[in-house]
Amino acid sequence: MTGTQLDLRRQLAIALRSLPLLLASMVLGGGAALFASTVQPRVYEAQATLLVGGALSGATDYNGLLASQQLSATYASVATTRPALVEVIAELDLDTTPEELRKRVSAAAALDRTLVTITVREGDPSKAADIANALAQQLIAASPGLQGQQEDTQKAVEDDLRATQDQVQATQAEIQRLNALTQQTAAQQATLTILESRLISLRATHADLLSFLSKNAANLLSLVDPAVPPLEPVSPRPVLNLVLGTMSALLLAAAVVYLAAYLDDSVRTAEEVHEITGLPTLGVVSRIRTPNRDVDFYKLVTLLHPRSAAAEAFRLLRTNIEFASIDAPVRSLVVTSAMPNEGKTVTAANLAIAFAQAGRRVLLIDADLRKPSVHRMFDFTNDHGLLTLLSSDAVSVDAIARPTDQQNLRVLTSGPLPPNPAELLGSRRMKTVFERLLHDADLLVFDCPPARIVADAMVVSSLVDGTLLVVDAKRSHRNSVRQGREALARAGANVLGVVLNRVQGEKSGAYARYYGKEPVNAAGPGGSRTEPDAASLSRRV
Repeated sequence: MTGTQLDLRRQLAIALRSLPLLLASMVLGGGAALFASTVQPRVYEAQATLLVGGALSGATDYNGLLASQQLSATYASVATTRPALVEVIAELDLDTTPEELRKRVSAAAALDRTLVTITVREGDPSKAADIANALAQQLIAASPGLQGQQEDTQKAVEDDLRATQDQVQATQAEIQRLNALTQQTAAQQATLTILESRLISLRATHADLLSFLSKNAANLLSLVDPAVPPLEPVSPRPVLNLVLGTMSALLLAAAVVYLAAYLDDSVRTAEEVHEITGLPTLGVVSRIRTPNRDVDFYKLVTLLHPRSAAAEAFRLLRTNIEFASIDAPVRSLVVTSAMPNEGKTVTAANLAIAFAQAGRRVLLIDADLRKPSVHRMFDFTNDHGLLTLLSSDAVSVDAIARPTDQQNLRVLTSGPLPPNPAELLGSRRMKTVFERLLHDADLLVFDCPPARIVADAMVVSSLVDGTLLVVDAKRSHRNSVRQGREALARAGANVLGVVLNRVQGEKSGAYARYYGKEPVNAAGPGGSRTEPDAASLSRRV
């Protein structure tokens, strides 16, 4: 599986794990948007469009069209000036001020057309249309193109222009008639010369009149599309707000979820374990619930609650270990972790019980000569143990190995703590003791210190057949797990795989649905449903 596939699967897993939160965020975001849409006042928009210049008539030339386009921006600015707004307020008797009205009015000129659009937003559709039309009339009134004497002047120029056009046409016709004669008299030739000169003069006059009329028409304003009361409001838009609110809430929740996942570098799934270590996950153990956290022997679920989901997980781990080493059966095994408090001792003890329940003679050895805890798990004293064997050949394994209520299982505690644990575990003496222990059991299970903290686990792992790395699904960090795996690899350890510990209870829930809910005081090996005490779990020597 490539890194890209692993990353995509991890992102999908995060999304699926956070699906309830994402759905709840979408519902809340959409509900908030709908609620805001219902309480918001309705706003209607009306538009009036004016034409600048005589572009719709045939009197405007290219220069006049350019002038009209330049004037459009000027008229758009004039539409929202204070004098125009004051006139509209007075005309319509509005209860507002020019400053407030300016906030609801806008005017824009098209870049490639000679049009000015006045837009008014109001809560009353009729009022919006009235204001837009009133502002349009104010612009027309402000335009000098059709006011006073200019209107008469323009009419006179248009009359002269039409008369000149008629004269040009008549002169051209007479010239054509004379040119069509095969023989011209002297009088006809003189008349033709006079007519050609007159045609040139008439054309010059026509050009002057047309230019004057075009310049005057460029400043002409006309209302081409009056505003009408709108039927539908432009704001609020419930459907659009619902979509935007839902998507915004989803994006925000997803950002929070993935940011939290990015900052959280814990190892939660078997896929993440394989991505970090390259190792298979041989066992997945759910969090063990105990009636008393301070009493460690309650964590021996394979002995106290053999039908529980956690006990089944350890039996499955036992089976996977046997299949992982089918060509060379494992006779010695180290259980360690990258960091402290990740459950290595609980895993080692329950795994040892599981192998013993399968009929193998198991010796659980506490090789943590710095902070031993196996003796507390079984409620033993720690006055002698592995250190005793390392100190003297006169002491036999049977003399100090503690039998337990679980048949085929004995425990060898650490004994008094030495000042040099790593040196002792790496000594020739340790190899000799190791050979002695192999003759006394079918399987040796060593509980060793964290691999990333001290070198003890690496030293012992070089002696045994296989090593298990315990990873806490909530506490372990990616960098720590990676460094622990690398430390074992440098020591040449045969790491069989990973035990993913304290996983949230999906697997235990499935197990309970299949086998039925087990009482808290489940029957132990002896068949009793009463909760055993510490004395019933071991026979002290």
